[in-house]
Amino acid sequence: MKISAKAVLFACALGCTALLTSCGTPFPLGCLYTKVTLPLTVGSGDIKYNRIGTAECRNFLGWVAVGDASLNKAAENGNITRISWASQRVENILGIYGTYTTIIYGFGENEDETTAPDKNLKD
Repeated sequence: MKISAKAVLFACALGCTALLTSCGTPFPLGCLYTKVTLPLTVGSGDIKYNRIGTAECRNFLGWVAVGDASLNKAAENGNITRISWASQRVENILGIYGTYTTIIYGFGENEDETTAPDKNLKD
C-alpha cells in the first residue's frame, strides 16, 4: 500500500487542527480537571458581610445542564438584600460532570456593617 505525501500532509494538518482548536470559556478550563473560584463584577466591593448565599447548576456530559445559579437565587437562598460582592466556583471532571456555583456575600434586611459576622459562615 502506497501512501502519498499529500495524504500524510493532510493527516498531519488535520491532527494539528484538532489538537490546537479550543473553545473559548469565561473561566480557566482544565482538560482533565478544573476547580477554580473566580470573582464576579457585582455589588459595592466592600469586604464586609454577615451572610452568604449560594446557588448551583450542574452539567452532565456537556449535553444536559440543570439548575439555577443566578445572582437572584443565591441572594434569595442566603436571605440577602444588599450584596457586597459575589464569586463563582467552577468544578469540572473530564467534561463529564460539572458544577457551577454562584456565591453571594452581603447583608440581610435591616443589617449593616456593624452587625457582627457569624464566625460559622463558610463558603
